[in-house]
Amino acid sequence: MFSGSGAGATIPLGAFTGAADLPEDALSSPAAIIDAFSRRRTSTVLIVDDVDCLDEASLHVVVHLVTTTRLPAILGAQDLTTAPGPIRRLYDSGDLSEWPLAPLSDGEAAELVRAELQGELTPSALADVLAAGSGNPLHLREVIRGSVLRGRLVETEHGWDLRGTPVPTPRLAQLVGERFEGLDQASVDAATMVAIARELPVDAIGDAERRALARADVIEPSAGGCVSLSHPLDAEYLRSRCSAALWHEFVRDVVAILRADTSNLGTQARRQAELLALDADLPADVDALLDLAEHALGAFDERLALRAATAVIAADPTRVHAHRIAAMAASVLGVTEAGLASAADEHFVIARDQAASDQERTAVALAHAEHLALRRHDGEGALAILSAAEESVDDAECLAHLQRASLRWSMVAGMGGGPISAPDGVSSPESAVGLITAGVSGVIAGPLQDTVAVLPRLREVPDELVAMVPGGSTLIDLTASMALSYTGDVLATRARLEQQIAAAHQDAPEDLGVWEYALGFLELLSADAERAYELGRSSATHLAWRDSTGLHAPALALTAAAATATDRLVEARKLVESIPEPATADPKVVMLSTWSEAWQLKEARRPATAAQRLVETAQWLLDDAQHTFFAGMTAHCAARLGHRVDEATGVLRTARGRAGGGLLHLLSRHAEAMATSDVGTLDAVAADARELGVVATAADTWAWLARATDRTPGTDLASRRRQMTVDALRADIPGMAMWTEAPPRSTTLTERERQVVDLAARRYTSKEIAEIHGVSVNTVSNQLASAFRKLGVNSRAELRTVWGTEG
Repeated sequence: MFSGSGAGATIPLGAFTGAADLPEDALSSPAAIIDAFSRRRTSTVLIVDDVDCLDEASLHVVVHLVTTTRLPAILGAQDLTTAPGPIRRLYDSGDLSEWPLAPLSDGEAAELVRAELQGELTPSALADVLAAGSGNPLHLREVIRGSVLRGRLVETEHGWDLRGTPVPTPRLAQLVGERFEGLDQASVDAATMVAIARELPVDAIGDAERRALARADVIEPSAGGCVSLSHPLDAEYLRSRCSAALWHEFVRDVVAILRADTSNLGTQARRQAELLALDADLPADVDALLDLAEHALGAFDERLALRAATAVIAADPTRVHAHRIAAMAASVLGVTEAGLASAADEHFVIARDQAASDQERTAVALAHAEHLALRRHDGEGALAILSAAEESVDDAECLAHLQRASLRWSMVAGMGGGPISAPDGVSSPESAVGLITAGVSGVIAGPLQDTVAVLPRLREVPDELVAMVPGGSTLIDLTASMALSYTGDVLATRARLEQQIAAAHQDAPEDLGVWEYALGFLELLSADAERAYELGRSSATHLAWRDSTGLHAPALALTAAAATATDRLVEARKLVESIPEPATADPKVVMLSTWSEAWQLKEARRPATAAQRLVETAQWLLDDAQHTFFAGMTAHCAARLGHRVDEATGVLRTARGRAGGGLLHLLSRHAEAMATSDVGTLDAVAADARELGVVATAADTWAWLARATDRTPGTDLASRRRQMTVDALRADIPGMAMWTEAPPRSTTLTERERQVVDLAARRYTSKEIAEIHGVSVNTVSNQLASAFRKLGVNSRAELRTVWGTEG
């Protein structure tokens, strides 16, 4: 195996230098090398990487060995179109075949990264490392090793996390740097400034330097009349070429360029300038630095937000909003880092004491209430903060913001509340929060129509305002997904949530836990408890790392419930014990904990007690907590058990009248039909549920009907047909959580029996079935006999009736 290189391209036969397995005199000339390989052609494969970097003599040898000596060979090049002319001619003549090597997929690259580190990465670290590696296995490995070596990639309790940007090893930096060897110093200096700025105005670079960098594929055009580096790893190579003093000089020049051109470049350039100034300890523009802190907080970069806000406070301790931002950033970071939780409290106190206007008092109170409600699970404390602020504020708009927040945290904490009206207009972060709160209110207490009406307005809120609300974009998307699920269309909701998870992996890793929780919740209640368990575990891990919506405790409760349903009782108990005591009053935690307790009672053959527990919690959710949709879903589980059906029906009727939506309508129809044993309606409800993706309800309903009608004269075949439908659903989703007692496994068809029965019901003969499966007719006869016995049928005619193919 040999390789071309930039250093060896000027040395004749440089690629073959150091070949230990060739005779000493073999390197004296091209002919000698060719002769040496010709003598071992039957036992040798020639592998040459980077043929575009071969010196002329080495290239001649390689071409001769391929065309004349016919030595088996694998040649590597960055791109066939840019390979040397003799190599392209070999391809054109058919001597070479092209074997494109695609980059690793994200999944393959993630697997390589985890194997290299022997552990998991935080979602944002994984996304950054994958972006730096660009699917190249060598780059990925060297980026990981370089980042660990430089202290950028560090192991934390949440997995390997990045402190800064990924960096390559010196070995990879040298390889990356070969593209710069033909550039003059002025061009390299220009590339260095582009690397520092990330996006630099085109006119900040000389025409000659810009063309040289573009020709070498170092830069590429970006939005707004700027250029950026084509390859992320070039930035670290360029930095390695500079002394600390020279790098500082370049940073000073770039900051001056970006600050001077903000009218054309916009807010992003101004923020980059202040970030560079902050890192290089240059004089700060306090207003621009405060904007950087606010933006970083909205972008989930709490460390940068805290740094920037702290720098503003050092320059001007009276800046109320700087204390508020520092408090909010410390609030998030304080969940996992000792000392920062108390720092958040200190900043909130200073901000409250220094607030001079109604707008400042309102902004501080809203942030402080969120800190207490989400991080401390202290709903009463949040309400006390908001109540105190209301007494000190006169402005009508500010009062409306505070009152909406009070209703929001009352609902979230399970302390009741009422309808939340949407603000008339959105012109500030506080009014954006108010509109989001009104949307969320509709999917908690109802009516659903209110949320449907608010969603188009939420989509019209300017991006810059949404970005100033931590987690604002996530809450809007989550509200839209919840509204879709409450229409009853579980299939569409599942597809949307899976898209959100894929997008979070790529673009917003801090949101990953939110979407995993939402999909896990959907799966537990509608389909697959096994998948809910896997999603719950993943969401709990990711939310422990980043939780902008207060869902970590509910994620633990979800995982515990799914673990209970999948017979992981020891793990379920440990998960329940890990939920913080203040969070046990959260309606989401209450609902999921009740679900888990009722499931265990059902498994202990105490369905009436299980139903009582479900109905009591449903009534509390409806009347006290005012979580209308949760109340309906909890009551529905009792109806599926077939106990306390009248009480469950009452809860569902009230919930449907209060909140509306297709889901509650479907669940109400089910409960009312269960109460009157209306077989026709139950059959229709089950069919609708299956079409919508609420397959657990469909399976429970048909299983109950199969048992209820089994002893009714003249209905035995219909009963068996329903049971066959249930078996088919369970075969598709083995992890389905069913509240109706499932039949013993001895009466359930095996997968092969199901295949044979399906063919027999479609009038295939035993001989034809045997030929299809490649078995004997006797084997098919035995399988049919076993299936007939389990199904309770005596003929193929009865089988077609049970199987649903009687026509």
